[in-house]
Amino acid sequence: MLRRMSRVILSLACAIAMGAGAPAAAGAVVIGIADQNPTTFSDPRFLALGITTARFVVPWDVVTSKADRGDLAAFKGWLRAAENAGVTPLISFGADYRNPAANYVPAVGQYTSAVRAFLRAFPQLRVYTAWNEPDFSYRSLARNPALAANYFNALVGMCRGCTVLAGDVYLPTTGTATIDHSVALLGPWLRAYIKGLHHRPAGWALHDYTEIRSRNTSQLRTLMSMTSGPIWLDETGGVLRRGHWQYRNQSAAAAASDEQFLLSLTNRYHRIARIYHYQWQGSATAGWDSGLIAPNGATRPAYALLLHWLHAG
Repeated sequence: MLRRMSRVILSLACAIAMGAGAPAAAGAVVIGIADQNPTTFSDPRFLALGITTARFVVPWDVVTSKADRGDLAAFKGWLRAAENAGVTPLISFGADYRNPAANYVPAVGQYTSAVRAFLRAFPQLRVYTAWNEPDFSYRSLARNPALAANYFNALVGMCRGCTVLAGDVYLPTTGTATIDHSVALLGPWLRAYIKGLHHRPAGWALHDYTEIRSRNTSQLRTLMSMTSGPIWLDETGGVLRRGHWQYRNQSAAAAASDEQFLLSLTNRYHRIARIYHYQWQGSATAGWDSGLIAPNGATRPAYALLLHWLHAG
């Protein structure tokens, strides 16, 4: 199996060398990793990529809530590993989906108090999104884009001089996602969100798994048509396995083809400033797997594509 995988990696790398990839954009676009595992930063394969930024999602009240002490300890361990590796964090606040209160939506005052405590605890952190996937249709915040916009407003007001991105959205432009029994689409949700913003964002964050898998750019083009400034694909990648969505599971080689499409977007859409891959290593027991590294530790073809792309620019 490992020999067969090695042959796949070699053939894909050769294809890139002959022009299948987009190495010209490698120097212009920052590549990051979105992964919560601190061991990522000591993996020689990670170090070979030369990645200098990583994303972590923390509960909005991780510093102030006793129920989140375990999450806080885990984050501190991740942060130490990232800083030791010379990696600058991008922090996204959001719900704690492992907590019974995962669907709780804080008032702006509650959010402000808890996030201010986080900023005081970690003054070295200066790059943020205010809420991870505020348009996630399975959570109640999705019904209130104006409130999500006010989280952004509050964070900008508290963290002067920080890089604070707006959005962090995932909704597709077509599909079957619903909010209050109505079809939920990116355009209308984003329009209501933008109306509530009081500050100019440093950029816009998008999770475009759906369009990477379907090989279209409708999410990206919708976001571009409604906003200005840099776009960070701060959670993306080729998905092998995902619990509930319309696409079937696929092979590691097919996910690498998705990776190639993702990287090619940097030549077509020059507002793309960063791409954060989720995730570094897949889990055999999880419903989701988009790892550049397989659960058994084997290097996947998508990793080889990314490594070549980064070093060819």
